[in-house]
Amino acid sequence: MLSRLRALLNLPTRVDAEFGRLREEFDERVREVQRTLKSQDVRRTLELSKERTETEWKKQRGDYAQLQQELAAVRKEMHDRLLHYRLQLGRLSALLENGAGAKKEEGEPLPVAVETQERRPASSPATAWEWLNLERCPGCDTADRTIVCEWNKSILLEQDIFAESPRYNYALCHGCGIVYATCRPVGEGYKSLMNDFSETIGRGDRANAGNALLNPYPLSEEDRDWYRRLIAGGVFVSDHDPREHLDGVYQDRVENTAHVEILASLLDLQGARVLEVRSRAGTIVDGLRRRFGASVMAMPIFEGQQFILRELYGIECSDLIDYDMFTIPFEGSFDLIACNHMLTHILRVDRFFDQIREHLKVGGHLYLYNELEENKFLGGGNSVINTLNALHVQVFDRASVVRLLKANGFEVIFAKLRNSSQLCLARYTGDRAWTPMSVEERSRRARAYSLARTRAILRAPKSVRGRFSAVWEDAVAEGVAAGIACFDDKGRIRVIKDG
Repeated sequence: MLSRLRALLNLPTRVDAEFGRLREEFDERVREVQRTLKSQDVRRTLELSKERTETEWKKQRGDYAQLQQELAAVRKEMHDRLLHYRLQLGRLSALLENGAGAKKEEGEPLPVAVETQERRPASSPATAWEWLNLERCPGCDTADRTIVCEWNKSILLEQDIFAESPRYNYALCHGCGIVYATCRPVGEGYKSLMNDFSETIGRGDRANAGNALLNPYPLSEEDRDWYRRLIAGGVFVSDHDPREHLDGVYQDRVENTAHVEILASLLDLQGARVLEVRSRAGTIVDGLRRRFGASVMAMPIFEGQQFILRELYGIECSDLIDYDMFTIPFEGSFDLIACNHMLTHILRVDRFFDQIREHLKVGGHLYLYNELEENKFLGGGNSVINTLNALHVQVFDRASVVRLLKANGFEVIFAKLRNSSQLCLARYTGDRAWTPMSVEERSRRARAYSLARTRAILRAPKSVRGRFSAVWEDAVAEGVAAGIACFDDKGRIRVIKDG
């Protein structure tokens, strides 16, 4: 029994060798046929020039071309079948060595290989944009890194906005452990992405135009009049009263009561000076103002948010946030700066922390919330490529956020996951002593990203699958070897669902 098991475990190596031998034999047979056909083609040419009509000549050439295509098809089929057997046997040996629980297949059958797909022209002249190429981690200045995913979500969209532009090449920092885009658009290019916010993140043209809190477009006078009518209706409007009102503000206020509760429970904010960066409707700072008499200010990203902050709550607010050359325009220092989903988007992390330190009192607090948590795609079943849209340039786990903040002079005092996103409260101490990520942790996360990347490639929609033609077969091989994909009884590749 043991000898049979050993023989079975050795099958992948033997199949590899047999695959190489058969491929060499087949290639030589193909070359022989091609040489014979070419030789016959020369003789036939002389004969046809004397004896046959032009129509017969074209037919002969067509037959020759068809034979060439058939040979290519046979060669590809042989390659795919041998790859199928090799991967299946490799997976079988891994199961025998390590054991594995039963998993479910998901989705439609996938091809072993895909044809190269012609790229659609980009909707924006991205090649003319300014690109920032980072040689070191923007958060801790560590140079060592591992590229873990080349693409963002745009490659999955019907029209890839970066079809002719550099990849983002997300890298895992070997120091603090954040994952960051090593190549990112800055200046007018990034502003263009923000101006087309809904399309950029794949929601379609003007998808949020009717949402007062998330409308990314400039306001017309008609828009402003409409907002004023909604604001006049009040925030707490009962469902039995069909008045026009800003229902989104009610939802935002209820949702953000958790943040007000956390801050009020952990900090003494009586008479404090508070700034919220990327505030949607000012509901957090307004809650702190009502509860503690805090002096509050806000920085929005859209005109609609700016209008609501001023007209509904009378909150002093800045011009729209510049994610590239980020600046806090208010004078003086703050006791608390709350930031909504900023680390995920900010283009120059070093500049961001410089501005925070410049405007935060020593001993003051930085509150980060709604930050992108990598477990959404490493353990939650989502696609890493689909999650990292073109506006997402950093992603984290909790340990990397703690190290990042420590490297920039902040001591974390409270961290939680909420709605699958990270929130973190940190005190500004100025102490930047920190310990880099361990080799073991780095290896584990790099492996997890590799598998997430493979799964995302194999789950790509059929309409854009050809964009991954250069890496498709490697993804199939890794997916089968890792047990996240398998072949069915008809030799078709399938992705395996976790659980």
